[in-house]
Amino acid sequence: MKSEQDRKLTTILCADVVGYSRLMSEDEEKTLDRLKQTREIFKRYIGEYAGRIVNMTGDGLVADFASAVKAMQCAIEVQNKLNKDNSGLPQTEKMAYRIGLNLGDVIIEGDDIFGEGVNVAARLEAMAPVGGICISGPLFDQVKNKFPMAFDFLGNKTVKNIADPVAVYSLSLNEALVDQKSASAAAEHEDVNPAIDDEDKRLRKMVKKQAAFYRLALIYGSITVFLFVINAVTSSGYWWFFWAAGPMLLVLAMRAISVFGKGPVGEDWEERKFSELKEKNRKGMP
Repeated sequence: MKSEQDRKLTTILCADVVGYSRLMSEDEEKTLDRLKQTREIFKRYIGEYAGRIVNMTGDGLVADFASAVKAMQCAIEVQNKLNKDNSGLPQTEKMAYRIGLNLGDVIIEGDDIFGEGVNVAARLEAMAPVGGICISGPLFDQVKNKFPMAFDFLGNKTVKNIADPVAVYSLSLNEALVDQKSASAAAEHEDVNPAIDDEDKRLRKMVKKQAAFYRLALIYGSITVFLFVINAVTSSGYWWFFWAAGPMLLVLAMRAISVFGKGPVGEDWEERKFSELKEKNRKGMP
């Protein structure tokens, strides 16, 4: 009778360096040194949160934790540390990671673990943002009320070699990117005069309308010249091209009145009329 395999329910952490091949091609020695440094960070935090390193192959790492909450804490601490360290390094020396976490049942073979639970964690790692974390639905259910961070639900994803779709949640921890986006957003709203902003919008809208008119005039003019040439070559005794050119010229004239605001049908007629009525009311006129 075949003996049953040892199994356990555990939280699996998979991590991988972003752009490792590119880094190696640029500078092998620096990349290897930086890899060793980042591995020491993983080892320290995994040990602090009662985890166990299962294997480290190439630029990847697999660990497991008995506690889902501690696994999540470890991943956050590691990414915050790595992102902070990267912020002070030249671009060529930065080494960022993606981390995937899954709560699942695994097969135990010696010191190693196998099975769908590990595969899902590896797929989640590939989906994670640079310097961030992706977790599965079962893990999210265990940690959602334990952390102040906001997780983004990415949907139920179909992943390779996994039969059922996996609910995926993402957590971005790259503080440099977050700060940069916040600074950009703040700069857009800093020292903005609403009146100047509205005037800019109005002028931009006017310029766009005028540019559209000139493009239309160029198109209609080209068509008219083309028709004139065809008419002159084929039947100069009867100028039929006027029948085609006439409507185009009429449309162009109406568009010119609308764009440049001449006459009662101009674009600014309503605004001018409103201003006139306000002035009459202010002076007490009937």
